[in-house]
Amino acid sequence: MNPAQQTVNRLRGCAVGALSASTGISAHGMAGGAVPGTSSLLVMVAACVVLGETVGTTLRRPAGWFTTSACLAFGQLVAHLSLTTLDDATAHGHHGVGAVTPTMAVVHLGVTVVGAVAIRVGETAIPAVLTAIVAALRQVLDPPTVEAPRLDRLFAVSDARRSLRAVAALDTRGPPLMAG
Repeated sequence: MNPAQQTVNRLRGCAVGALSASTGISAHGMAGGAVPGTSSLLVMVAACVVLGETVGTTLRRPAGWFTTSACLAFGQLVAHLSLTTLDDATAHGHHGVGAVTPTMAVVHLGVTVVGAVAIRVGETAIPAVLTAIVAALRQVLDPPTVEAPRLDRLFAVSDARRSLRAVAALDTRGPPLMAG
C-alpha cells in the first residue's frame, strides 16, 4: 500500500476514535447525565482506542462517506454503552441501562455528520499539508551544501588522457569479423 495512504488511514482511525470518545462524553453531558465514573471512562477510552486502531489498520482503500459515518456511529454506540452500563444507571440520570434521550440522539447524529465531513475533508488535505511540513523542516534541518573547490583547478596537472590516446593507436587488435 502507498505510504501516503497508510498515513491517511491511520489518521482516519485516530480521528474516529477521538471523535467517538469526545462525543460520547459530550452527548452524555448535554443530555443531563452526571459525570461518569473513572472505570466507565477508562473502558470507554480503551474501546474507542481499539475502534480507532481497527479502523486505521483494516481499511485498505479510501473510505467513503457511508463507511466513515458508520464507523463514527458505531464508535459513539460503544462509547454510550460503556458510559451507561458500567456505572449505576441512577447516577447518570438514565431510566434504564443505555437509555437515549432526544437531546443525546440529536447530538450524536449531528456530530456523526459533522465528523464524517471533517474526516473526509482532512483525508484529501492531509497529504499536501504533511508534504509542506516536511519540505519546510528539510529547509531548516538539512545542512546547507557548500561547493568545495576542485583540486585540479588549484594545481597544474598534465592531462593523462592525451598520452593514452597515442598508445591506443599502436594496438594490434583489428576490426570485428563479420558473422558468417
